[in-house]
Amino acid sequence: MTRRRAGRRSQRRLGTQYYSTAPRTPFSLAPAAPRWQAVGPRLIAALLLVILGWTTYYIFSSPRFYVYGVEVQGNVLVAAEEVYAATELEGVSIFWVDSDQTAARVEALPSVKSAQVKVRLPAHVFITIEERNPEFVWQIGDAQWWVDVEGTVIPSRTVLSDTLTIIDIDAQPVSPGQALDPSIIEAAHSLRRLLPDLRVMHYSRATGISFNTPEGWPVHLGDGQNMDAKLTILINLRKDLLAHGTAPEFIDIRFVEKPFYK
Repeated sequence: MTRRRAGRRSQRRLGTQYYSTAPRTPFSLAPAAPRWQAVGPRLIAALLLVILGWTTYYIFSSPRFYVYGVEVQGNVLVAAEEVYAATELEGVSIFWVDSDQTAARVEALPSVKSAQVKVRLPAHVFITIEERNPEFVWQIGDAQWWVDVEGTVIPSRTVLSDTLTIIDIDAQPVSPGQALDPSIIEAAHSLRRLLPDLRVMHYSRATGISFNTPEGWPVHLGDGQNMDAKLTILINLRKDLLAHGTAPEFIDIRFVEKPFYK
């Protein structure tokens, strides 16, 4: 009996639980941190490079980012197709569109005075133009051109009525975009102001501008200088000629100090 109790006491002292003596490895991120610090930035850089490459490929391969038309505003005489052709943007990536260069190409059109170009993704191009408006008609033989207020020659597109026509007697060729002699334009403006019913005037490099009186008498005025004084002389001289029943071959008032007729 004594031995059993002693054995039970020994079991209670020693216990009946058993513990593993194998070493345990604690769970921790501490050993992986240095490795991530070394490899992580490279992985992120590689991922960004892949994304950048794919994005670049997409925007330069997708037709959504290529120009196949433009929106033109402010045009009345010039067709939108003509403006679009001048841009040279057909099939060009929107990322290669230079607004200033495109505007310069459009402004090279003789009928366009100025142009503004705006670009918007994915492939929208907006062009606002200011046209050259015809002020006079320049006629060489049967061919007619328009001339704007600054004297720039532009192609004629319709028949203009009630517009002063300037007939070039010398029949010198002109081309769209060419600027005429400013003295011609000044004279035309003065004549239209002083003789609003005048519809035809002539021009030659020898005698300058001229027109015919209601009687059919040619009047040479030279350039546009002193136009008021020249027409005042013409009014008085015409009265005197009509009073005497004289029909001159021409009247020359190019020089205000020495007008004469033949």
